[in-house]
Amino acid sequence: MARDDILKRAFAAFARDGYDGVSLRQLATTCCISDSLLSHHFGSKQQLWYEATDSVFAPLYRQLVNTLERIEAENVAWKLRRNLKASLTMLGSQPDVIAFMFREGEGENERADHLRQHYVDPYTSRIHALVDEAAAQGLMRQLSHEACTGMVFGIMRMIAMPGVYKHVLAPRLASPESVSAYVDEVVSIFYDGLMLPMANGLARTGENTP
Repeated sequence: MARDDILKRAFAAFARDGYDGVSLRQLATTCCISDSLLSHHFGSKQQLWYEATDSVFAPLYRQLVNTLERIEAENVAWKLRRNLKASLTMLGSQPDVIAFMFREGEGENERADHLRQHYVDPYTSRIHALVDEAAAQGLMRQLSHEACTGMVFGIMRMIAMPGVYKHVLAPRLASPESVSAYVDEVVSIFYDGLMLPMANGLARTGENTP
């Protein structure tokens, strides 16, 4: 089995069973190799966790950043709005990855620190800078970084881990089209409470400009 395929199976195992629930011996059996060979190529379980995690989150992080940078909008508030829809739609197609981030990122250990320091914090700092810029320009309400991140992460958690609400929410998450429609509805409600009249006026002006 190719190295990338082993990493995919390892990530799936960590996402499904959690770090403590993964056995290198069982994973080796799943990959049709010996556990000694698995350890030889990947080292300890923690080393395998890091490599498997980075194999998924590094390209996802680059994709999110590229999406944010490519979005063109009438002003920074609308850039944030369109980015939130695009990023949540993208992440909504990978609920296991979101669930992995929440489960592994909530701990107080080196693995959680790795997720926060390399992926979560660098991306949210970009968003916070844009939120501050929009507020300074009078386009959005003043919003603390904690409130901004908390509300967005709440939306993400409901997509990946709806908990007691999963039976109600399941039809809205059943296909890429239904996920996109659900995200569009949630983002619209979210930003209706944040955007000030000036932002909407500039957007309308931009839409009427050739």
